[in-house]
Amino acid sequence: MASMNVGMIMKHDHKKVVILRTGLSLDGSDAVMIVPFKSGKPSDNALYVKAKTWVKDYWIPLDQVSVVKAAGVVHACTSPGRLPKEPLNAVLKEVNKVSR
Repeated sequence: MASMNVGMIMKHDHKKVVILRTGLSLDGSDAVMIVPFKSGKPSDNALYVKAKTWVKDYWIPLDQVSVVKAAGVVHACTSPGRLPKEPLNAVLKEVNKVSR
């Protein structure tokens, strides 16, 4: 299984995702919390965090956070590689509000 850290941009089901939490469990298997990492701007009523990276601007839809088996998340050549600290902290803050 690939080594994963919070903030890494990886792929799940052929789509870019950001790792939000590691060390979780799902059906007895290692799991991670992920959220899609999209280059298209979402609709105006969607809750999202804008992430400015060295590549371009991305949007992270906060209503699409999910926990998946870690074995299904793979490394791929995905620019920019990691989510910058400021948008990562904003996403984690919003996710923590919802999970309380």
